[in-house]
Amino acid sequence: MKRQQGFTLIEVMVAILLMAVVSLIAWKGLDSVTRADSHLQASGEQSDSLLRALNQLQRDVELRAGIELSEPKRAGEEDEPDTAPPALTVRGSDSQGFRLDIIRTAADRPGALQRVRWWLKGDTLYRAAAPARSRYPLPAPTSGVAVLTDVSEAQVRVWDPDKGWRQLSGNRKEDPPGLELRLTRQTPQGPEHYRQVIGPLL
Repeated sequence: MKRQQGFTLIEVMVAILLMAVVSLIAWKGLDSVTRADSHLQASGEQSDSLLRALNQLQRDVELRAGIELSEPKRAGEEDEPDTAPPALTVRGSDSQGFRLDIIRTAADRPGALQRVRWWLKGDTLYRAAAPARSRYPLPAPTSGVAVLTDVSEAQVRVWDPDKGWRQLSGNRKEDPPGLELRLTRQTPQGPEHYRQVIGPLL
């Protein structure tokens, strides 16, 4: 009688083992690609939110008031000169924070101004914008919108023509010739540091 041709049990087991090893390697590769894609998407979203916040801040500063609105006069004040608030005021803090108040031209109302405020509370950077008006007094900003999260530190320094960059440390400065914003943001890869220079503000 002729012997039956086929695979032995050992050969079948070896083939199954090889297929399992190849499948495991393929799964590991696919998992690595998926993790890398998720990481790139998260990193891209973080970068986009950071750029949006910094670009908006720079735009607010660049649109600071270059015109003066008429202050309503009272009886007996006809001969007194008009006084307008500073277009940009920076308040520093010793607790790694800041507050920036800007009077800027309204984008949707030519000839009108509005107050804008930036500040850090907790680990979130906020921006608030008040309604625009064509005369003083301008309403103050109320509720803010979170524009950047996971911020562990934010500081603003002002440019001094005689001393260079200077930290305010609890003081305030009106209409500085230049601003420097430093941000530290917590990411899955660790803290990341950013620096934005706005100026000269002439």
